[in-house]
Amino acid sequence: MNEVLALKYRPKVFEEVIGQSLTIKQLESAIFKSNLGHALLFCGTRGTGKTTTARIVAHELNKDYPDIYNSWGTRQHLVLTEIDAASNTGVDNVRDLIESIRYSTQGHRVVLLDEAHMLSKNAFNALLKTLEEPPPGVTFILLTTEPHKLLDTVRSRCQTYEFHEVERETLEAYYEHIMELEGVEVDVKAAALKACGSVRDGLSLLQKSLSGEAQQDNSKDYFELVGAIYAQDVATALQAVSKLRKVDEARVVVQTLEKWFYDCSMEFFGMKTPVRDFFNGPDFDPTAFDLGHLQKLFHECLEAERSLGFTPNSKIVLEMAVLKMCM
Repeated sequence: MNEVLALKYRPKVFEEVIGQSLTIKQLESAIFKSNLGHALLFCGTRGTGKTTTARIVAHELNKDYPDIYNSWGTRQHLVLTEIDAASNTGVDNVRDLIESIRYSTQGHRVVLLDEAHMLSKNAFNALLKTLEEPPPGVTFILLTTEPHKLLDTVRSRCQTYEFHEVERETLEAYYEHIMELEGVEVDVKAAALKACGSVRDGLSLLQKSLSGEAQQDNSKDYFELVGAIYAQDVATALQAVSKLRKVDEARVVVQTLEKWFYDCSMEFFGMKTPVRDFFNGPDFDPTAFDLGHLQKLFHECLEAERSLGFTPNSKIVLEMAVLKMCM
């Protein structure tokens, strides 16, 4: 079975990470000047390179250990510890971690705490002292999509690096490059649009295309949904949602709506965005948008996206959110 695209083309050096030039530049500079903190916080949207970049940092911190640096793919487990905080939330898990890093090993030890915001308050408190004064040669990297859920005392002990959604044009160029390497012809525009700034999500969509699963461009359906919500047409909006849910997860629907309302807001200020293609005719006047209404709808989407993480019944959350947007 062929390796999936997201793994096959996962960046191995800083230069291969796309869409995060400022963050990468800051990290490279800190490592070069030997002033990288012993506790880092990588925050931002999923699929934008947080975990990948953390692994690259671990690699770079081991440049002084040629045996490890030059055989990274086979020996990284000796210096790199990755923990899913979502399934290791308790105090005992943290205490076991703290105990394990006391023992010295060759190289610079790096501990990745993925979904760090999922740690319990007591677990965070147990970790605070170690974050402030870790053993020599140990660096902690906390990864999260929700930094606001971290304790202030935790954030204050970390150097923070933000990972932003990748621009659609950047994604298109990257996906086109990958398709060229794969030797196949695939229209990447739909994948770049539906990825909503996530490199990984777009690659997953392209993977389905390579597997023979037809990818439907449902941009017009989203245009219909956005128009119905804006016009407070409940019946049409719910019909559009029902149609979209057959091909997209509720989370994807909400995040795509966020992007539409964002783009419409940018059009109000004269910036050209992908939504312009759907407003046909010379009479299109983006200043006719009610900016306050668009902002309200955008924030309703953000609230709905947060709510999706607290219940398995995504259908109800999505439909109730659309009803609220139509009010």
